[in-house]
Amino acid sequence: MSAIQKINPENRLVVAKMLPDGRIDHSSVQALQQWQRGPRNLELVRHGYGSDMLDILTHELGLVSVDEEGLLRSKIIVVRSEEDAKGAVMRLLGKIAEALVVRACNADLWANRRWGQVGRRGRYVHQTLDDYIAVGTGLETTRHRYAQKYRPNDPHRDVIWINKSNTVSELQMLDQGRPAGISAGLQLKVSMDGFSYIYKTDIARAKYEVPLVYFDLCNDYYRLTDAIYAEERDVAIGVDIVRGMDVDPALHDELCSHWWLADNLIRGRMALDDLVKNDLLFDAFKKDLLEHDSATVITI
Repeated sequence: MSAIQKINPENRLVVAKMLPDGRIDHSSVQALQQWQRGPRNLELVRHGYGSDMLDILTHELGLVSVDEEGLLRSKIIVVRSEEDAKGAVMRLLGKIAEALVVRACNADLWANRRWGQVGRRGRYVHQTLDDYIAVGTGLETTRHRYAQKYRPNDPHRDVIWINKSNTVSELQMLDQGRPAGISAGLQLKVSMDGFSYIYKTDIARAKYEVPLVYFDLCNDYYRLTDAIYAEERDVAIGVDIVRGMDVDPALHDELCSHWWLADNLIRGRMALDDLVKNDLLFDAFKKDLLEHDSATVITI
């Protein structure tokens, strides 16, 4: 799709890139309705989220490094098969979702309370969560800061909470308002076909110990939960399985934008360098990366 979008006069709300001098880049304008329903203007997505994705791929997932010549090195394998590409994109987005949820919790008190409420199956948002820090069990930052909490192969808990004063202590799940002696947490899933990839695996096989948060990029959460309800499974809708969009709409929307970038990277239509086209910003990124130890590489 061309980056230039024809906007009808009645379309008052648009998404656009602002130039350094404060003017709007008219070649980037896209109607908000088109942005929300897709396809999204790739230049806008790259401008808004490219540097964030590169940072996550590097510092949180260990998938990108810089060699001595200042060139980016990646362990993201280009996939040509349609079915394999879809799976690789969703697995990558699942890891990105982990990083985004943890960052949101550690940057915003209310986000931490809200996600913590979901993670411990609490009935109310509570200030008790202010004593806890969100940690991603598969993130590189966790491996460096809280090595004992780094559990990249944990199939159930992508996000946990540890006490600020005693990092060995983890937030507990609640049972009728009392600590249940089970570590709270979140299992995160990102998909465009929740019925095939979540219902038939996690739900049908009861593969969940903590709340499962589903980011339904194709708006199929209610189709999934209707199927659960129809089969009378022992799953509390909104407690055992939660819609990510309902908890944090902005984060859900951010994941939608990351999908466009991830899909192009996995299919080889975009290079890592294309994520950040600002030369000064890109040079600063590489300099910062070279000053730190190379990240451990994991496989998508």
